[in-house]
Amino acid sequence: MLKSKNKFGFIKGTIKRPTLKEEDGLSELNVWEMVNLMICSWIVNVIKPKLHTSVAYAKTACEMWENLRKRSVIANIPKIHQLETDLASCQQGWLEVMEFYSKLMRMWSELKDIVKVPHCTCEKCECGIGTEILKMVEEEKTHQFLMRLNDDIFSTIRSEVLTLNPLPSLGIIFNIICDDWEKPKN
Repeated sequence: MLKSKNKFGFIKGTIKRPTLKEEDGLSELNVWEMVNLMICSWIVNVIKPKLHTSVAYAKTACEMWENLRKRSVIANIPKIHQLETDLASCQQGWLEVMEFYSKLMRMWSELKDIVKVPHCTCEKCECGIGTEILKMVEEEKTHQFLMRLNDDIFSTIRSEVLTLNPLPSLGIIFNIICDDWEKPKN
């Protein structure tokens, strides 16, 4: 949202507080302070109330954001561990396929929000390593989904899917599994 409103620079610290020049008057400084306070207000409104006092004395949105970022990096380690543990022990059991898939998607989404996959930021990269890394992450999710399906019900269709080359996307495999599940069994 901040990028779309051209305010991301306040968080990153790239839009600096203007220096007061007599010929400019206060208008440029006033606008900067108004936008900075608006962003600080947005931040305070979305964080947990118990964190309010820890950022209350920050003078800029950048200071506030950096304060929160430093703390969240440390706090995320136990959360990452818990999500990885939950993923490792997650099995379909007798859940419906849709329910199981949604449960995995929720955990993957949470993990994606706190574990950032490295990617090229130079914008000159021609080797495609970023695309390859993302492809590997998606393929890993596909294997996690397939290996955690109920063996009693899906072992045959899983074997058939694993013979496909190239391996289809997770979404396509999910649809194949759902179609197989809904087919009447003879």
